[in-house]
Amino acid sequence: MEIKKENSCVKFWLPNGNVVDVLSPILDEISNWLQVGCSSPESGGYIIGYQHKDTGNVSLENISIPGSNDIKTRIFFNMRDTFHTVFLKKAKKRKSYYMGVWHTHPQEVPIPSCIDWADWCETLRVDKTGCSYIFFIISGTKEWRLWIGDFHNNKIIEAQECKKDSNGLYIKGDES
Repeated sequence: MEIKKENSCVKFWLPNGNVVDVLSPILDEISNWLQVGCSSPESGGYIIGYQHKDTGNVSLENISIPGSNDIKTRIFFNMRDTFHTVFLKKAKKRKSYYMGVWHTHPQEVPIPSCIDWADWCETLRVDKTGCSYIFFIISGTKEWRLWIGDFHNNKIIEAQECKKDSNGLYIKGDES
């Protein structure tokens, strides 16, 4: 998925046939942390959102950003700053919940590393979110990708964007 700053959302299919919306504040903020320079460090944080009671669809609405106490190198990021925990507590008061994690890679199109996969599998095993899934976003310098961890079957799959018509509008009910 190409990185663009625009006031919109990107829709992906969930394994149960519902939809997850990645809202523009997430994409806009991540674009500020891309590893475009030779020495730009990896960055990351938490993803917050909620599940719609009536539809079962999920909205991912915001992210925490790197703090001064986080560990950041060119190819590694570790959340250590207490800001992230405070961010989650404030979000919960607004009925927005922990839904996953995001980070950057210095590649144009991100590919999860062995460390990413091991961390995601452990996260899927021990974490709980505001829905039946956990979300993992990696942003490269030109594109970003989303993976979905399913708490019911403990599998992690890459998300597929919902289809659009010729005007760029999402087609309702088309799961292909």
